Amino acid sequence: MEYPTGAKWGNHISRRANRYIVHSDSHNPMIDSLEDFKSQLEGFKPDLLVIGGLQMMDSFPFKQGQRESRLKALQETILSMDQKIGCHFEMASFVEQDLMRDLLEYVIPYSDSLGMNEQELPNLLSLIKGGNITVLSDPYPRVASILDQMRELYKLLRSQEPKMGQRPLTRLHVHTLAFQAMMVTKGSMWKNTMSATAKASLTANRHVCGSARIDTRKAKLIMDESFSVSREVGSQRIPFKESRPVSCWEEETYEICLAPVLVCTEVFQTAGGGDNISAAGLVLQI
Repeated sequence: MEYPTGAKWGNHISRRANRYIVHSDSHNPMIDSLEDFKSQLEGFKPDLLVIGGLQMMDSFPFKQGQRESRLKALQETILSMDQKIGCHFEMASFVEQDLMRDLLEYVIPYSDSLGMNEQELPNLLSLIKGGNITVLSDPYPRVASILDQMRELYKLLRSQEPKMGQRPLTRLHVHTLAFQAMMVTKGSMWKNTMSATAKASLTANRHVCGSARIDTRKAKLIMDESFSVSREVGSQRIPFKESRPVSCWEEETYEICLAPVLVCTEVFQTAGGGDNISAAGLVLQI
C-alpha cells in the first residue's frame, strides 16, 4: 500500500509519502537458496556479490537461534570468496533492533560496500554509536547533514581493526529523493565514481516514472542551487552547474561525488527503487 504526501484518510492528512508492505513469504526469510547459490559461486567467479532482501527476516517468527544460524551461513559464504571479489550489502528498512545487531555482527563487517537511503543511514549510525533505531527521520535532509553522517559512519566502521575475513569499508552510497551521494576510498577497487553517481541519479527517475526515456516535463529538481559540504561553520559551498551536474571532490582518504535527482512527478512505482538505483551505480564501478 502506497500513499503520497497530502493523502487524506478520514480526518487525517499524510505529512509524507510512505508505503506499507505485507508478505507471506517463508522462503526468503530463511535464505533457502543460499546453499545452492554457494555451490555455484566458486565456479562462476563473479566480480561482485550483492546481498539484499534481508529485511524479509525482520519480525519473522523464527525458532530460537534460527535467524542467527542463517546469518552465520551467509557470513560463511562471504568468507569462502576470494577477497578480491567485492561484496555489497544493500540496506533496507529494519524495525527489529536485534536483527540490526545481527547484521552488524555477521554481514556489515564483511562488506566492502554499503547502500542505503536517508532513513537507513541515521538508523545504522545510531545503533553503531550505542543508541536505538530512530523511529522517524527527516524525509528531506540537507546535503550537508547526509554528508556529515556518511563521514561519521565511514570513520566508525573503519576505526576498528578488521578481524579474520572482515573487510574495511571502501564504498558508501546513500540515495535520497533529492540527490545521490557516493563516498569511495582512494585507491580501492571502485572506479568511475562520477559516472556511477550520474547513472544512479538517472535510474531513480527512470524507475519511479516507469520509463527508459526521461521526460523533463514529468520531473523537477528539489535540491537547492548550491550546497554546503558540511554543517561545520565556514564549510565550502558548491554551486549546482547545469553543464556539469555531478560534483566530485577529495577529502582525506576518500572521494565524494554528489548528483541531483530529476524527481519524477508522475509516479509509476516506488517499490524496488533503492535496489535498482544501487545496482545502476555498482555496474559502472566494477
